[in-house]
Amino acid sequence: MLPQVLAGLGLFSLLSAGCLFWLERLQPLFFTVAVVSLVYQVWVVRRRPPFLRTWGIKTILAVSLVLNAMVIGGWIVISIRYR
Repeated sequence: MLPQVLAGLGLFSLLSAGCLFWLERLQPLFFTVAVVSLVYQVWVVRRRPPFLRTWGIKTILAVSLVLNAMVIGGWIVISIRYR
């Protein structure tokens, strides 16, 4: 039973390494999609008439901007730290 478990772990680590490799290579794409989606969100909210820009919509937009800024900042810190 132990050889099968070890073989499974080896296959899993090989798969994980392959996924990590592709995730690293696709980071600029993820970054671009995040920035474009934020620009789109801001554009959609600004396009609405002022009376339709409720506090709920403004709060959702603000939370989205803050979370994305934190993720982008974390991505930059991690990329600088581990390069």
